[in-house]
Amino acid sequence: MNKTKSPIRELTFAKRMVVLASAIFLLLLLWQSFSASSIHRNYQESLMDSVTDRILSDYQEYLVQLRLEIDLFQQRENSAIRQLHQSGENAKSDAYMALLKSLKANIKYSRLFAFIDEQGHSSLTHITGDFLPACKEEVASTVAEKAQEHLFLHHSKTSVHFDLLQPLHISGIQDQYLFVAFNTNVLKELLVKYQLPHQELFLMRTDSVGKIELSSEKNNTQYKEMIMTLDEVNHFSFVKKIPNTRWQLAIRLDEEYSRNIYIKGLIKAFIIWLLLTMLIYSFYRMQKYRAVKQSAMRAQLQFKDQHDKLTSLTNRNHFEQHLKLNIEKSLNNNDIHYGVAYLIDIDQFQVINNSYGYAVGDKILYNLSLALKEFLPKETLLSRLGNDEFAILLPTLLHGSVKSYAHKLRQFIQQLDLAEIEKESHITASIGAVILDGSQQDAEQVLSSLSLSVVLAKKKGRNRIQVYQSDDSQLLQHAQEMDAVHHLADALKHNRLVLYRQQILPLSQNNTIKHFEVLVRMKSEQNEIIPPGAFIPAAEKYGLIKQLDRHIITLTLQALTQNSDDYDTYSINLSGATLADRDTFSFVKDLFEQYDVCPNRICFEITETSAISHLKSALKFIEQATELGCMFSLDDFGSGLSSYSYLQQLPVSIIKIDGVFVKDIDTNQVNRIFVENIQRTAIAMNKRTVAEFVESQEIQQILCDIGVNYGQGYHIHKPEPWYNNQ
Repeated sequence: MNKTKSPIRELTFAKRMVVLASAIFLLLLLWQSFSASSIHRNYQESLMDSVTDRILSDYQEYLVQLRLEIDLFQQRENSAIRQLHQSGENAKSDAYMALLKSLKANIKYSRLFAFIDEQGHSSLTHITGDFLPACKEEVASTVAEKAQEHLFLHHSKTSVHFDLLQPLHISGIQDQYLFVAFNTNVLKELLVKYQLPHQELFLMRTDSVGKIELSSEKNNTQYKEMIMTLDEVNHFSFVKKIPNTRWQLAIRLDEEYSRNIYIKGLIKAFIIWLLLTMLIYSFYRMQKYRAVKQSAMRAQLQFKDQHDKLTSLTNRNHFEQHLKLNIEKSLNNNDIHYGVAYLIDIDQFQVINNSYGYAVGDKILYNLSLALKEFLPKETLLSRLGNDEFAILLPTLLHGSVKSYAHKLRQFIQQLDLAEIEKESHITASIGAVILDGSQQDAEQVLSSLSLSVVLAKKKGRNRIQVYQSDDSQLLQHAQEMDAVHHLADALKHNRLVLYRQQILPLSQNNTIKHFEVLVRMKSEQNEIIPPGAFIPAAEKYGLIKQLDRHIITLTLQALTQNSDDYDTYSINLSGATLADRDTFSFVKDLFEQYDVCPNRICFEITETSAISHLKSALKFIEQATELGCMFSLDDFGSGLSSYSYLQQLPVSIIKIDGVFVKDIDTNQVNRIFVENIQRTAIAMNKRTVAEFVESQEIQQILCDIGVNYGQGYHIHKPEPWYNNQ
């Protein structure tokens, strides 16, 4: 049975793999998208850190520059500043405005200035007006700490500014400050300058949560403070404090920007996944199409392999498979009472072909198959085995109904009305039947029994049935042969063959080297010794002889490896089937190498009948094995009608005279003359002779007188057990 995966299972597995691969790709792409989003967030954080560092640096540089410019202004306008300071509350507005004009001309975005004493009061309030409360707070902290450490913006209804207090550089005056107010243009410009797409920058107060002083947004006014809720503050993406101020830089990323990047990543991943899935699915569809096509072709081939082309019935192979299953079922159930196989053979069908033509004959077979399918039960297996042979397996038919059903079947065929032949003509069939009762070992035995039953039915007059399980002598002989074949097969499988040997003795001279012929016996399951005549003919008839020969050769070489005498030689009989097998020589050669046995210790005996039947292959094998070192003996010489003509073609070194001419040589003068002729022929051809069936001293002496070289028989040596590999 075919144990390979069915196309449906393969496609199901492939489909699952496609789904699994698609899911894996989706997970990988989603992971890649999340990773890319995370990498982008990390990049944004790094970028925001860099942006705030640049702004912070520029802010600090800008403030340092302003203080330097204030000091330079004091140096240039020292005299005017001194006079204005000395005037104090009596200072004139014109003098102040002239100095303010110079300040604005030298320091960009400056707004006003004033003098601050050590108590934090301004002497020019009559000109500048009173400061904002925030300005007073910053002045007070600067005077108290002797340094301006808490810089921040001051908002009014119409403007926003920041103040710088720089020590007043007038000789003889200490702990007083030059107060300068500046517009926030540069601070705003720096925020706008470093603002990146999808970012919003804020200058925030650190001492008042949510208070925004400046923003990079264009629509943000410079005069109105913005207050954010705590939740809004917590959504800032990045915050960094500016030293020596009450400010901190904050960046807020556009939520839509981050969301869009994330969504774009997901869309990209989905598109890639969709393309990959479509690619994989397309490949799967191609494979599926190819697999379905191959499956259809395989199904067609399988149908052709298991079905008859003409009738579409199952063929011999299919029938044998189902028959085997039924036999196995019957073997496992010793008390089974049902199951019958029939073989239908149309009587004299060749006459129909010759009379009406093969096309008509084919049509009759086709119509007969249709009629049989209608007649037989549904569970029946109907097959066409050959030209006019149909096999039927009825697994549910009771054994007791085997004959009655066969007669119904025979009568049905006989009564068929076939339009292809004349109305007064009818076809008849001989039917063989085998009861599947567990005694059969395999399908081949059943088919062989069915064929033999049909042959007997035809011999007995055709248009009749023959049940194999009957007392017919031919069927009994066939049953015995089948038993012998199955016993031998079981013995080969379970290693129950044992070797015997019989010595072949030199008749005219002593020889220290002994020579034996290898004989085989079979042990039954009860350890009874079964002679070769009970199984070798059946082995030759039913195709087990080649396997038997190889087993004997293997056992012989195994025995020689355990034999302490390294000089004795042995003869092994080979059948015609073994001679005809091209692989026999390589098999023998490999065994010699495997068991390390010298080939010149082996002599192969071949019968003249098998050698003549397979002359070409026999000559090839003899040539190859002789080169290897083996000897050859021609067994049963003289029994064939053309022995002498073929003897010249066979390069054998020994001739074994058929025992039928030897066993009565002491009383039969004709046989003596025949043996003498064989001996003269052997001498002329430089060959040695062996006489079989030497059963008495008188026969041995006559053979010595004739000059036969060797003798073999019960008088010389009875077969003895030699090797048992159990």
